[in-house]
Amino acid sequence: MAKKTPEQLAQEFEGRKAKGLAKGGAAYWPNIVANAVLKLTAARAEITPATLIEMIELEAPTLDVTVRSGATEAVARLKQAIAKGA
Repeated sequence: MAKKTPEQLAQEFEGRKAKGLAKGGAAYWPNIVANAVLKLTAARAEITPATLIEMIELEAPTLDVTVRSGATEAVARLKQAIAKGA
């Protein structure tokens, strides 16, 4: 069995790390949507898919990397639900 170069090992590690972040972040999307709903409720704002998406996209850059991928997942799922409903 051939030994892998340090570059190959680093590339494999980055791939596994990215996959892990995506899987870990995917677990956060329901919480992100719930938090956005709670904030909109507290502000007595209208809760619509558009306002949820806007709020999540505004807060996403300030989140941890793993949670940010969950925010991306939440936005994608909201947009998918809108598309199915149309």
